[in-house]
Amino acid sequence: MAYPSTERTPAGLRVVVVDDNRDATDSLRQLLELWGHDVRVAYDGPGALRVAEEHRPDCVFLDIGLPGLDGYRVARRIRSRPELARAKLIALSAYADEAHARRAAEAGFDFRLTKPASPSDIERLLLMLQKIMELAERTEGLTQVNVSLANETKELLQEVRQDIKEVKDEVRELKQELREVREGMEEDDSPSP
Repeated sequence: MAYPSTERTPAGLRVVVVDDNRDATDSLRQLLELWGHDVRVAYDGPGALRVAEEHRPDCVFLDIGLPGLDGYRVARRIRSRPELARAKLIALSAYADEAHARRAAEAGFDFRLTKPASPSDIERLLLMLQKIMELAERTEGLTQVNVSLANETKELLQEVRQDIKEVKDEVRELKQELREVREGMEEDDSPSP
């Protein structure tokens, strides 16, 4: 199976929207696409896993009350897959009590929005996620540069150590030669019997 590129589209994020309310799902998809995001949808738990695996999203808007698998179990399964580890999970649910907040956190959700979420709240969250991902990419790039510089430094230090060893060996040889010359001169200067 061929997987899509893991690069985000230049205009936005790769997003998956999951809700069994088709009208709400399709409306949110249209709004997100208007904002320039690459969006896929699913209407049940098993479909959410399938679409997430195929689309490799940056974020998933996930309802809790889903047929097949509830949103908590979908979140746990997404979190268990290394290839989906970077996806930000957003619980988009009518559940707003403390028990839900605790269960959402335990399942691996990063954020929670209560239905009906305002478009401005959704937009702010997505803009924040884009900035976080940009910073993460820049940090990763800087980390790679640092690793490369550390490796170059290590190689240079090894070269310097080798050069120092060679210089020390040459100095020892010169000292030995000087001793031999000195001893030879002392023998020449010593009175003959």
